[in-house]
Amino acid sequence: MTPWSPHDLRYMKRALELAARGSLFVRPNPQVGCVIVSPQNEIIGSGWHRSFGDRHAEVEAFESIDPLKQHLLSKSTWYVTLEPCSHHGKTPPCADLICQIKPARVVIAVEDPNPSVDGQGIHQMREQGIQVDVGCLSDEATWQNRRFFHTLKYKRPWVVLKWAESMDGFMDPRKAEDRIPKSGGRAITGQEARLVTHRWRASEMGILVGANTALIDEPQLNVRHVDGRNPLRFILDPNRRVPTNHPLFSSSDGQEPAIHISSTHEIGSPPLSSWNWHPKEGLTALLERLNTHHQLDSILIEGGAFTLQSFLDEDVWDEIKRWKNPSILGKGLASPTLPEELTQPPFGPNHGFAGNDEWQQCIHPRFSIDHLRL
Repeated sequence: MTPWSPHDLRYMKRALELAARGSLFVRPNPQVGCVIVSPQNEIIGSGWHRSFGDRHAEVEAFESIDPLKQHLLSKSTWYVTLEPCSHHGKTPPCADLICQIKPARVVIAVEDPNPSVDGQGIHQMREQGIQVDVGCLSDEATWQNRRFFHTLKYKRPWVVLKWAESMDGFMDPRKAEDRIPKSGGRAITGQEARLVTHRWRASEMGILVGANTALIDEPQLNVRHVDGRNPLRFILDPNRRVPTNHPLFSSSDGQEPAIHISSTHEIGSPPLSSWNWHPKEGLTALLERLNTHHQLDSILIEGGAFTLQSFLDEDVWDEIKRWKNPSILGKGLASPTLPEELTQPPFGPNHGFAGNDEWQQCIHPRFSIDHLRL
């Protein structure tokens, strides 16, 4: 194993910080950051993949270099959080650019398991005589792109369950029988928490709610409170209870109509965006279809209690994000039952506060960094 120097760790950490800036915009591409360092250990260029279809991090970093420092490139070291691509996609191969420049060294956090890359970028650079070292902060880089790695390996999206509950475990002060269509949700958390939740939405490619949540709350399921991309919306409605004139099936808000997932045709004709799916097929099969047809690498399950519990009961989830409000309701709609075994995320905080509300994050106990690697 390469003995990583303090400089290596410092610059790769910086590259990871830059990569995170693209987290809300690059999907389904992975987050990538790049730092270019001179022989005197001065950062002369840096960049990150800003949005899907835009220039890659290596190009951004190269083009950020002051012309007066271009002469340092031949002896420079490049720190990249993911193996440079070696194929033509929406942009030219980054490995080609690096091979043209021929820096002294390239340090890569983790190999790209995409079959279009899969070590070919590393091989191409080494063939040109460039020293390529792989594995610096690889665990951190793998966790940062957990959705990307997970989907490549398991052919289904990374599943995040999210809900908010009172201190005594209720999601709504009303009992299930008292919650009627169009009666609206009863917010458990405050405005500060809503901003965080919308960022969580922007972090995932899809968002799904069950029929009860769609009928009672009529949620918008967008990211109107933050700067980010709206997720693709889904309504899980096996018995086709949600009518075709539901607001989520309209594009009047500037979003694509929600996709209706159902198994019967009891109410009128299906919306234009409709899938037939039966619960007997299982949620894993449904998620595999979402990945195949929509290239979803992640999905946020945002309600309601029955739908969330279904994912827990079938053990089809990877991450849980739960809000806790200090209020005591005493009765109402009970929140889902947390699994007995939970694991803390390997990196970053596992809880925090927004106003009076506390968020808590955990991951499935089967999880490990090796669980993500092909």
